[in-house]
Amino acid sequence: MIQFLGLHLNARAATAVSLGRDLSLWAEAETPMVNVTSKAEGVQEIPPTEWVRAGCFALQEAYFQLPVKSRKIWGIAPSGPSGWIALDVSYEPISPLRLVPGARVRDDLTAWIDQNKRVAAKIASILSPKDYFRFTVSGGLATDATEVDRLGMIHPGRCDWSDEAIDASPMTRAWLPPVFDSHIPTGRLTEDGMRRTSLPGGCWVVAGAHEAAVGWISVADIRRPVLWVESSATPSDQVEDRRAALGVASNHGTAPPPGWTSRRAAIIGYKTLESPITSKAGLDEAAAIDALRSQLTGSGFVVNDVMGIKPRPALGVAALAGIGSDLVKGWKHYYRALDDSPATPAKTGDEGTTA
Repeated sequence: MIQFLGLHLNARAATAVSLGRDLSLWAEAETPMVNVTSKAEGVQEIPPTEWVRAGCFALQEAYFQLPVKSRKIWGIAPSGPSGWIALDVSYEPISPLRLVPGARVRDDLTAWIDQNKRVAAKIASILSPKDYFRFTVSGGLATDATEVDRLGMIHPGRCDWSDEAIDASPMTRAWLPPVFDSHIPTGRLTEDGMRRTSLPGGCWVVAGAHEAAVGWISVADIRRPVLWVESSATPSDQVEDRRAALGVASNHGTAPPPGWTSRRAAIIGYKTLESPITSKAGLDEAAAIDALRSQLTGSGFVVNDVMGIKPRPALGVAALAGIGSDLVKGWKHYYRALDDSPATPAKTGDEGTTA
């Protein structure tokens, strides 16, 4: 059974999952992230070596959970949060790996450069956190369109950096990697990547996606006229940290309502309109969600239903690896298989057959 691995990294843990060609979930492993330092305004710093260690160990654990005869890995795909790391001409880190909320990455990078001018003069490349992991295991300098879009630097209508956005930022084009659509293979594991992950030679590494973009496609078919509402991951989650989203075609010309943001989706040809779920005075959560639905329908968008989901980014990027392989015949096949398959396969002996 051919397998597709998805890896999601964040400040809490690295999570890896394995999807079979039938798109059933075969393995899942999580490795805690340690030595994380919290900075002001939600910024977190992680030693680059720890970021790589946790990701590689999670992939190892998921791989070795597979029955021996099912350890046929086509490739892996990464996802992660917003942030950045700077590399020098030898491609060694010269800055911490910083996780920065939302669109504040450019401001955070500007502040760091201003405070570290002598070190900053040695910058040769800037990568997002997930793209730094890709580089360490494959040697490929690459990023994906959802990452660039959430940085606010995507070229309208193209899978490329915006020259105007680069000019308005502290970065230069020479620092920035090529941009790919989320399902495109960007290279294979190097010998060092194979050693670190214990994965076999020949494994592809797919572009992947920002955790927010890939979270939606993990369990929600954004091509349907449904308002998807992020469910709380834990009872302690704050309502303000959650989002709602509606998927629409990329060429949909209607502007989103006030308070909504248009985001590039990991599925080619689609975008998502996203809004935080905030309960205003006198409104409970259900009423706040109804208000969001009314905003969309009042602006001309079709919303047939409201559904709650719990995003699983690792599952979403594993699906991107499947799409990138051409062995999964498109998103229609993916969502049909996801609906028809059990959550985990029943394994018989060493074969790992699916019930």
